[in-house]
Amino acid sequence: MSKTQSKSNSLINYVGFVVILLMVNVLAYFYPKRIDLTEDKRYSLSDYTVEMLQDENRLKDRVFFKVYLEGDLPADMKNIRNEINNILDEFVAVAGDKIQYEFIDTDGSDDEEYNDQVKQNIFNKGKGILPTYLKNINSSSAELKTIWPGAIVEYRGKTADVVQFFDREQLVIDENITQLIDKTINNIEFKLISAIRRVTTDKKKRIGFLQGHGELDKNMTWDIRQVLKKDYVIGDVEINGQLNAFDDIDALIIAKPVEPFNEKDKFIIDQFIMRGGKTLWFIDPIDVNIDSLAFTGETMGLSRNLNIEKDLLFKYGVRINNDLIVDNQSANELVPPNNIKPPGLPWVFYPIVYPEKHPICLNIDPVLTQYTSSIHVVNEKDKEVKKTILLKSSPESKSLLAPVRINWGFAFDQWKPDFSNPEFGNNPIAVLLEGKFKSPFENRISEAFLKGEVYQTKFKSVENKMLVVADGDMINSSYIYFKNGQKKIAPIPLHVDRMGVITNNGTPKFVYGNREFIQNAVDYLLGDNSLIGIRSKTITLRMLDDEKVAKEKSFWKSINIIIPLAFLAILAFILYLIRKRKYAH
Repeated sequence: MSKTQSKSNSLINYVGFVVILLMVNVLAYFYPKRIDLTEDKRYSLSDYTVEMLQDENRLKDRVFFKVYLEGDLPADMKNIRNEINNILDEFVAVAGDKIQYEFIDTDGSDDEEYNDQVKQNIFNKGKGILPTYLKNINSSSAELKTIWPGAIVEYRGKTADVVQFFDREQLVIDENITQLIDKTINNIEFKLISAIRRVTTDKKKRIGFLQGHGELDKNMTWDIRQVLKKDYVIGDVEINGQLNAFDDIDALIIAKPVEPFNEKDKFIIDQFIMRGGKTLWFIDPIDVNIDSLAFTGETMGLSRNLNIEKDLLFKYGVRINNDLIVDNQSANELVPPNNIKPPGLPWVFYPIVYPEKHPICLNIDPVLTQYTSSIHVVNEKDKEVKKTILLKSSPESKSLLAPVRINWGFAFDQWKPDFSNPEFGNNPIAVLLEGKFKSPFENRISEAFLKGEVYQTKFKSVENKMLVVADGDMINSSYIYFKNGQKKIAPIPLHVDRMGVITNNGTPKFVYGNREFIQNAVDYLLGDNSLIGIRSKTITLRMLDDEKVAKEKSFWKSINIIIPLAFLAILAFILYLIRKRKYAH
């Protein structure tokens, strides 16, 4: 009786367990809930991402990602590929079939012509995904493999956007690329949700590049324009004495003016700011004649009067100093005599600066500056305007007050300044201002104009933001050089090292973050703080200790070969003893 009852209880328990398991699965299907147990919330999407993916008014149709980072990949690239897959899985879990994706191997077909055609289509004459060449160097030869670290985004059945997960022309297999992997993985969610935002946005904000004071033209700022036009409407704007010159734009970029601003132009810019218009100032207060430096080996850095430093910028909260920063941490330049050829020599007037801790600066490469000046924050007790330093020179730097004598001797050790005194370093170069700005035109405008019906003057802004950078060339994507006595100008993307300095592995030594810094600043100023939150998310990569791996590589390889074989041998011996004992009699 007890055996029968025991069997009955076991059956009831088993059936009950199966029923509970089925109920849990049914509830999970209708009320899905995902739990992320990782310390850095690797598998959790930001609130803004979830909000956008659930917004049916915005996500009106299917967004399809064709990811081409697939195929026979080294371990590091597989890590990136798997993280992309994880994020897209999370997108699908939130948005359902509104998000779809596919991983495509560009070498997956046996038809080589078909593979070549696929690569041509996704490259799209340089407008699509940019390839990366993986170089595998061994004792006998060097092999080159091409990967495509990007995705094509289709919306409403048409190709609408391109996502580039990282932009590196060449990588060496087994090279230490921890920083690249870390940056790429941290930016995956941001890049994917930014693409969705772009393709689903009906009306874009407008950005104007100011002209009329000798500013950089569209050819000199082509690279940043290419980046920004994905999210914004880009164009040039001139004041020409018109009070409503900026009525149609949301942000104004003032890129390296060389001629002074008259009072009317200053007033119109000021009123644009008072009404909430965002501004990005890239100002060179020192005029450096590079033609004279190239042909005579020497020039002078002289103060340039733009008529905005002492009233406009000072009133807003900063003073750009009449100095030039020299930094021991610097990029290279071609330096005579003629036998010193590319990659040239370190040129202390080209400081490479590392960004401070701020969402605008997060996960970006060092920023290249040229003949840059320092910024001094004023009115620090003014609580209505918050001042945040975003970029500053290294501890091994100092400022030289204008007029500054510049000659090629600064490229050689015996002529370099003494950078040993830390008091001279850490000079601010870029400052973010946030708050309610006061107009410098208060008490300067006639009563008749103030009371006019056509134009209402404001002397205190609404909550606003602006960026002030003491370097006009930070946004300049043209490289000026001299060949056979002739001045040449070459278009160079902002992230590319113009001297082509390479490491021992044959990869670029410098990759600059100018493009990303400016793009992030524009997003931040124009109120896209939702994306800033995604960009601030950091995934901790628990990488192996490269030095320890190299030291103990042979030992662990031997362990992984010997232990499995030893285990099999022991198991076989035990089975032999069991069989012998079982069948001995």
